[in-house]
Amino acid sequence: MSSQMSLANPPQNTASGRLMIVASVRAKPGKEEPLAELLKLIQKRANSDEEPGTFTYRVTRRIDGEGKYLPIFVVVEEYDGAAGLKDHMAAPPFQNLIKIAREQDLMDGEVVGDFLDEQNESDVFVFVPW
Repeated sequence: MSSQMSLANPPQNTASGRLMIVASVRAKPGKEEPLAELLKLIQKRANSDEEPGTFTYRVTRRIDGEGKYLPIFVVVEEYDGAAGLKDHMAAPPFQNLIKIAREQDLMDGEVVGDFLDEQNESDVFVFVPW
């Protein structure tokens, strides 16, 4: 069951204290490179000391069976709870993405994804084959 996210309303508490997100965004045809550049700017800041509440920000791109890029970007993110996400979203590169994506009509649809929390070692199910 998916807990499709609304970035405006993230879970305030998680068992681990961290908040993970796997988000997907589709670029409109011919707009892949401008969107990629904006995501790279966000990634650069997110993975720097300027965002201490951001632990991971990885921009990936879906590929087809031949290894060719599709117009879908998948971002894997991890924050120090909802406060870390809030700080990330307030940062200039993220705000710039929102502004430019609207002005240049870069995205095909909404950002979709899920909020996640890491399992504790004691919560991990181990499969033992018969």
